[in-house]
Amino acid sequence: MINRRKFTQKSILGAAGLLMTDCYAQETNEAKDRPRKISKTDTHVHFFDLDQFDYHWLKNAPEINRAFSIEDFQEASKKSNIGKILFVESGAAAGLGIQESTWVSSLPEKDPRVKGIIANLDISQGKIVSSDLQRLTNLKLLKGIRCGFPKNAHESDKFLDGLDLLVADNLTYDLNVSYHGLSNAAKLIRQCPNNTFVLDHMGNPDIKTGEMEIWKAGIKAISELPNVFCKVSGIITKSGKDWTVSLLEPYFMQVSESFGIERLMYGGDWPVVLLAGSYLSWSLAFEELTKGLSNNELLQIYNRNADRIYQI
Repeated sequence: MINRRKFTQKSILGAAGLLMTDCYAQETNEAKDRPRKISKTDTHVHFFDLDQFDYHWLKNAPEINRAFSIEDFQEASKKSNIGKILFVESGAAAGLGIQESTWVSSLPEKDPRVKGIIANLDISQGKIVSSDLQRLTNLKLLKGIRCGFPKNAHESDKFLDGLDLLVADNLTYDLNVSYHGLSNAAKLIRQCPNNTFVLDHMGNPDIKTGEMEIWKAGIKAISELPNVFCKVSGIITKSGKDWTVSLLEPYFMQVSESFGIERLMYGGDWPVVLLAGSYLSWSLAFEELTKGLSNNELLQIYNRNADRIYQI
């Protein structure tokens, strides 16, 4: 004969256990899905138009040596919840920065998510580029400047003069430098407290070889300067095609610790990202790296920091 009391208790406990399991599964799924529900501001997108521009560097990257349009980006990023797009100069031949930016300024007609341009302008020439800068500022989407960063920039009066020109128009300077150059970059930035700098690609660590100490020292030095922000971008290409999230995690943890979440932002590095994966694979990896953050921290690194820094 079944003991009704024991049976009832067992049934209740069993049901409670199932309920707890279901709740845990629901919470786990919700935690996993949290990042996917937050739109990303992609602060690092390139477009190539080989009919209009020469990109000499693409000869060394045959996999991506072709045109990449806004339509290509739309297709590649359709599952990545991209809310806003910031175009970054794409390495077109010298002297084409104004022409390239003028072309990109028409792209919001095709995709209104295009909210800003980081244009190419050789500020190492100093104040002589002020007229070209004025032409760029006439393009309402201009948010910042990027150009080659010479090793001795911190010793160049002309480079410092060029950076001074950006302050009046509240333009950022995107800093694309190798990890070996981070310490010299810090020397420059100390002289420019009124400029806003954005470090591209987490300072380009050499993840493929596993070198970390020089990069880490450079990141610590540059992150001590409060007017420097950092893009979490471009790192799978530094890892090679066999990258894993666990391989990237120590580097992400280091910039999180050094800069703080309030100074980090997402970058897709399209289409250069294709050298090591797909746009979606990097977007998902970014979501995995950030899944332990609070809701407020996710909002900061996914869109709020970028929207504030680039005024988009």
